[in-house]
Amino acid sequence: MTSGAEAIAQAVHARLSALSTVPAARVYRDLVGALTAGKLPAIVVETGNEEAPEPQAMGAKKMRSVDIRVTVLAAGENAFGAADPVVVESFGALIADPKLGGLAFDLTEGPTVRERETAESNIAGVTKLYRYRYRTAGNSLS
Repeated sequence: MTSGAEAIAQAVHARLSALSTVPAARVYRDLVGALTAGKLPAIVVETGNEEAPEPQAMGAKKMRSVDIRVTVLAAGENAFGAADPVVVESFGALIADPKLGGLAFDLTEGPTVRERETAESNIAGVTKLYRYRYRTAGNSLS
């Protein structure tokens, strides 16, 4: 059985695998896979932190949340510029269905962080944080 957090990460991965700016083969679940492949731009979908669940008065359901980090990696002279269309398209794809077909209760957009690798490869990463809230039974993570 899959946890709610992992199911949401898988759904985000599937949604971003359908973008026009990056082929599905360049959408990864871990940073190492993306960097090892060396084909950029690429997208990395990672499961982040989970807050303690909110107890619910109605029934035995709990409201949970998980942070999903979506990082766009690009290289070159204008690496941030190369990443930008992918960031824009991925944001639009996730905001278009904030409930991920019913897996999530809602979506909150978090901060955007831009980082650059100053080595000879000149790789830049733009990470966007998304917080999804979802419900589970009180005695389950799924």
